[in-house]
Amino acid sequence: MDVVELTRALVAIDSQNPGPGESVIADYVANWCQDHGLNPTIIEIEPGRPNVLVTIDHGPSKHLGLASHLDTKPIGDAIDLWRTDPFALTIKDGLAYGLGATDMKGSLASMLITAASFAASDEQGTLSLIMTADEEQGSDAGAQALVRSGRLPQFDGLLIGEPSGVDQPWENLFLVSRGICCFWVDISTKQGHSGLSERLGRNAILVAADILKAFESFVSPIENPGDVPCQPTVNSGIFASGGVCFGVWPGSSSVGIEIRTVPGMDRNAVYAAAQRLAESVAGGLAEVSIRPFDGSMAWMPASELSPTHPLVSCALESAESVLGHRLRIAAYPGGTDAGYFMGEGKIPTITSLGPGWLSLAHGANECVGVDQLHQAVDLYSSITRRYLRSNS
Repeated sequence: MDVVELTRALVAIDSQNPGPGESVIADYVANWCQDHGLNPTIIEIEPGRPNVLVTIDHGPSKHLGLASHLDTKPIGDAIDLWRTDPFALTIKDGLAYGLGATDMKGSLASMLITAASFAASDEQGTLSLIMTADEEQGSDAGAQALVRSGRLPQFDGLLIGEPSGVDQPWENLFLVSRGICCFWVDISTKQGHSGLSERLGRNAILVAADILKAFESFVSPIENPGDVPCQPTVNSGIFASGGVCFGVWPGSSSVGIEIRTVPGMDRNAVYAAAQRLAESVAGGLAEVSIRPFDGSMAWMPASELSPTHPLVSCALESAESVLGHRLRIAAYPGGTDAGYFMGEGKIPTITSLGPGWLSLAHGANECVGVDQLHQAVDLYSSITRRYLRSNS
């Protein structure tokens, strides 16, 4: 099957998360693999949240993994902004529009075709595909669960096909997967009659506003910076709640803050610094406490692959050959499954190398270049051959 037609079939399957999830698309992918001479294994550690693993063993050599995720972000409030049906891949002016086209069903299609081609070849070595659930909501049922289950093969290297363009396609080879730290700041003051507000002092929502403003300038402690230069991003005011009704001076409020972490940051140090800042802003006018977000997004580790790893040089050489230019080494603006594959699993992992633009993901009119899909097949095939043939 042509990579564009396979992408079309994948986009047509609703795998929004939260939403229908991955069951239908996992079944489709497993059936496609069987029809093309591959032997898929469905690993469902959390009921109803399947992952799909394919391994092609062609004898002694290295073991390379290509990883993608099966879920997409929800359409959400952007539904009225879509100019095409999100579940019908629509090609216009060389671009293929559809939910997940760039993040990351186009890459998934490219990897499937790469694997089928490898299976039909006489190349030495072992190639695996890891197609995960739940990447878009923290990877609890996907990469994290797979790593902790011990059911993954022993890889020499792994490559994740997240979009490696930000504003232009194929801009970077991303070696850092930024993590995430999400928490609430709970604020408590004195509730009372709003007609007596001058007696009651600053209310909880106003103190919350002060805290949100201060967190825009929050400097996260970094104890051991990595090799690839990058800085954390603090996103203040992701959530805000509080208030009772008009006439009541609010006595409690909670605000949600997100920090995109980088290698070298320590969970306890970050939470302690956040608590100190919140207390200093409140200045005794309110009681404040930091409360970690429920689930893995309270702290998802950042990870980094050394630029000297052999898989990096193979990827750079293949990209220059296939794409015609040298990729820049950079830190991914967000997080990927590399946080678990590399952080907990200790698998050397390229954070992102795939078709598409990150700036078009998670929003209306998501698209990927048709030519990028074909390039991705050539690129993944080249990296596979180059890496499995290499001696280092």
